[in-house]
Amino acid sequence: MGEVSMKKSIDALPRRYLLKIESFSLLSENGIYKYESNEFESGGFNWKMIIHGDGDGDGEDHISVYLAIIKPSSLHGVWEVNASFSFLIFDQIHDNYNVMKGMERRFRNIKTEWGLSKCISHETFKNPSNGYLVNDKSIFGVDVYVIKNHGIGECMSLLNDSNVYKHEWKITEFSELKNEVYSGEFTVEGYKWKLSLYPTGDSRQNGQSISVFLESVDAKGFDRHKSVGAKFSISVKNQISGDHHKNIGGANWYSAASYSWGWSSFMRCCELNDPKKGFLIEDCCILEAEVSVVGVVNCLT
Repeated sequence: MGEVSMKKSIDALPRRYLLKIESFSLLSENGIYKYESNEFESGGFNWKMIIHGDGDGDGEDHISVYLAIIKPSSLHGVWEVNASFSFLIFDQIHDNYNVMKGMERRFRNIKTEWGLSKCISHETFKNPSNGYLVNDKSIFGVDVYVIKNHGIGECMSLLNDSNVYKHEWKITEFSELKNEVYSGEFTVEGYKWKLSLYPTGDSRQNGQSISVFLESVDAKGFDRHKSVGAKFSISVKNQISGDHHKNIGGANWYSAASYSWGWSSFMRCCELNDPKKGFLIEDCCILEAEVSVVGVVNCLT
């Protein structure tokens, strides 16, 4: 009985479907090489069991058994359902069900059927001492569990040739600024962004440097699985020579916990305020951000 990989009694499992076949030997004699059961429900989906009495594919001298999902009418396009299932056969001598094989598979629109071409050999099935075929009668079954939450994970989608968006922020009456100020919002790849500026630096600078950050407006509302990756640079335009002061950042991931990235020490205040440098003209400075979204992370479903 090598095919029976887990020989144990199953007392009560939810959503079990049984198929009793009387006069099993007459299946092939009547040209019934494949039998599909009626539909049954498990986990909100409809299923059927398929039996090939003389084997399917490479299952010569075996009984082949499969579980198939009926395409859910409520799902469209690409869909998938994860299920754990076990094929059973009834031992009529000892009055219990034996598990022939258990497995976990992903059913989807391009693969709606899973099972075993060599579920149990004819030799094992017909051996009188096993009790699987008595008076030409047998009972097959399947236990089906639909896995509602299939593990925990994330899916990272990277964007190819993402566009670089340029946003210019003109700040007037710069010397009058005392606290953090924000640019207007702008959109890159469907996500909203803004720049933040500390005119005399954040709490780490003690008035020595200005601090500039790129902030994701949406990220504060992300769930714990979601994040957006962005590459960016921020420049203070030189309004005389065109030789801008530019800082370039790598790819940073914006999430609910980290929604702002940039530089605490972006540029020294003495350099910005020097009229000969050309960064602050008539109490006006101009910041420019170049932003590209490189990827998105979502919960794996």
